[in-house]
This record gives sequence, C-alpha cells and structure tokens, in this order.
Amino acid sequence: IKIKPDYADTYVNMGSFLMDQGDIDAAIESYKQAIKIKPDSAEAYYNMGISLKEQGDLKAAIDSYKHAIKIKPDYAEAYSNMGIALAEKDDLDAAIDSYKQALKIKPDYAEAYYNMGNALKDNGDLDAAVESYNKALKVKPDYAEAYLNMGSVLQDKGDIEAAIDSYKQAI
Repeated sequence: IKIKPDYADTYVNMGSFLMDQGDIDAAIESYKQAIKIKPDSAEAYYNMGISLKEQGDLKAAIDSYKHAIKIKPDYAEAYSNMGIALAEKDDLDAAIDSYKQALKIKPDYAEAYYNMGNALKDNGDLDAAVESYNKALKVKPDYAEAYLNMGSVLQDKGDIEAAIDSYKQAI
C-alpha cells in the first residue's frame, strides 16, 4: 500500500486477510477502499458481501452480491452466497432462484446444489431437496454434509431405510 496506494487488489487481499483474522469491521473498510479506487471490482463487492453477512447485515450483504453480479454477470459464487443470505432472511423462493442462477453458470457447483437442497427442504419441497442433494453428491461424492442433510429429509419423508443408508455414507 505504501508503494502503490491506489492498487485496489491490495485492499481486497488485505480485507480477506483481516476477515481471516476475525476483524470484520476492518475488512469491510478495506473492501470499501478497494471499491473507492476501483468501482468495478466484483471481487471487492463479493468479499464485502461475505463480511457483511458474517456481521449479520443480510440486506447490505445481498446488495453487495448484487453489485458484484452487475459487474460480473457470470459470478456463480456471488449468486450462491446471495442465495445463502436470502435463505437466512427466509426469502426461500428468491434463494432457490439465486442457486439456480449459480448452477446455470457453473453446473458442477456442488455447494450450490447442497444449499439449494437446504432451501428446498426448508420450503417443504422434500422430493426436490433429495434430488438437489443427489446432484451435489454426483459432483462431490465425499460431501458428508449432503449425505447428512439428505438423511434428515429422507427420515422426514418416512423412508427410514434410505435415511439410515444416507447417514452411514456421511460417516
């Protein structure tokens, strides 16, 4: 920063380091500085969204993800993280749509299938949730959390045998 104070990527990297250190406020300030220098930094908006969500400011996090997507329309991770924030706000339909957008861009995105499965489960669509977890497992066969959550959904559906099998796969 001393050598090149107008280098936005440095502020993005500093923000990520500060997040890793648990200093969310300082991370957000670093991302803001990056955006001030480079207003079209999708990475800065995306990372600021992560920090704002961690801070509990879901509306600001969603807005930050939207900015990142506006700059970089094929930003699958921003769509997926926006889905997580939307789900935490109990806007499950919007969350599911956001995961679908991420998957259009990146069809092998296991975490987006997993998170969509969680939103579908919370929305009461248990069959679609199982399908989504299965898609996550096709991409990432060792995804223990997907097996665990699928087991829970199968148990809720009354398919105890399949639930036990899914739980065993998680171990």
